[in-house]
Amino acid sequence: MTSLSISPQAGQTLVDAIVSAISQAIDAGHWRPGTRIPSIRRFATENGVSPFTVVEAYDRLLSQGYLRSRPGSGFYVEVRQRASSLRQAARLEDLPIDEHWLLRNVYEHSEQALQAGCGWLPPAWYDIEAQQKALRALARHGDMNLRYGDPKGYPVLRRQLAQQLAEKGVPVQGDDILLTQGASKALDMVACALLRPGDTILVDDPGYCNLMSCLAFRGFNLIGVPWTEQGPDIPALQALLETHRPRAFFTNPWLQNPTGVSYSVQTAHQVLKLAEQYDLLLVEDNVSGDFTHGRQPTLAALDGLRRVIYIDSFSKTLSPGLRVGFIACPAESVEKLLRYKMMSGLTTPELNERVVLEMLNEGRYRRQVEKLRSRLAEAQFLAAESLHALGWELFTRPANGLFLCARPPHTIDSMQLAEQALKQDILLAPGHLFRPYGEASHWLRFNVAYCQDERLWRFLQDHASASTAQQC
Repeated sequence: MTSLSISPQAGQTLVDAIVSAISQAIDAGHWRPGTRIPSIRRFATENGVSPFTVVEAYDRLLSQGYLRSRPGSGFYVEVRQRASSLRQAARLEDLPIDEHWLLRNVYEHSEQALQAGCGWLPPAWYDIEAQQKALRALARHGDMNLRYGDPKGYPVLRRQLAQQLAEKGVPVQGDDILLTQGASKALDMVACALLRPGDTILVDDPGYCNLMSCLAFRGFNLIGVPWTEQGPDIPALQALLETHRPRAFFTNPWLQNPTGVSYSVQTAHQVLKLAEQYDLLLVEDNVSGDFTHGRQPTLAALDGLRRVIYIDSFSKTLSPGLRVGFIACPAESVEKLLRYKMMSGLTTPELNERVVLEMLNEGRYRRQVEKLRSRLAEAQFLAAESLHALGWELFTRPANGLFLCARPPHTIDSMQLAEQALKQDILLAPGHLFRPYGEASHWLRFNVAYCQDERLWRFLQDHASASTAQQC
């Protein structure tokens, strides 16, 4: 926190000068949102003014929205939502280039591109026959409802999801579940309905790139939580909580995108303990959770769905094209989320929700997940072995899931490598895409389901040989 220069101008009172100095420091970003400022007594002593003067100045800053008071703790920098504020929503053209922008350009360049860095499974890995059978069943029984559906989503599917979550230890009723157009939309709904632009929010670092672009566009102040092989770095997380007092932590605890890491049980308990201590909302993105081995307890189950918002979807397990996801949350949050859902897009497609329900009831879902889990485990092993043979460093070796994070033995900007690969119709996902503000990174994300093509390994081998030759 930078020091202030308090010198009243002509016609200004000392209170006016203090208010002006602090507000300018906040607008310029020198005093960051969430930062604790000096106490009244300390500010008065350091600047040689009366405590009564400081009280009046702080009261004015509170009323203007620059500061927030926390009884028993002190005063903290708040964010004013106004046109001149530096913390206004980003313009679309200013956002980091994300994976979907890259993918669109690859598609335009060649339909034969190898999507080694994409975020979904190959279409052939899904149970196409089950999808077709579900559609035929709905048509045969006259259930092709083309009207607007229930605001919360198809009730029968919500009740079934509540039952499945209860089996996983998440205490929720069907009325506490909202169906959404995938997990990405669910994440956006939570941010817009339960938080305010300008709020400080923690995100995984590295983490889900589309989430970070979305939150930045919405005007939130993002702070990355460093990750280890056990999940978030707990000492770093506690330090960030103490310094910035964020409102929420958006995290992907199981087979995380992009690292493939899953929380250890100890890490999960520590994160929940810190959330309780610092009054933190946890938003749990569990889109790959069904690929984990064993009965892994979710944060929502460990917490009893008290301060955890749980998000999941069927995009990874059934089909990304159906766009069916859901939010399970404490009852007091449901109405806020529902209001935002209806305001921003009305109801979700009931036909798609009925297709998902039909596929769940038909009994092939569990078999489909088991098959995907087996194929992904084998793909993980083969990709890790191939990268290891080339001398690449692995962030971790996941037992399952889509993603593997690695970096080459020779220091090179991952974006440069991705650009070289793109010339050969190979899509790689450079590490800066997964940082809160696009910070540089030598890591790359690999989708192991697409890493069985020899073109990838020939390219990486040729690149390794060229790097070795340059060093010699």
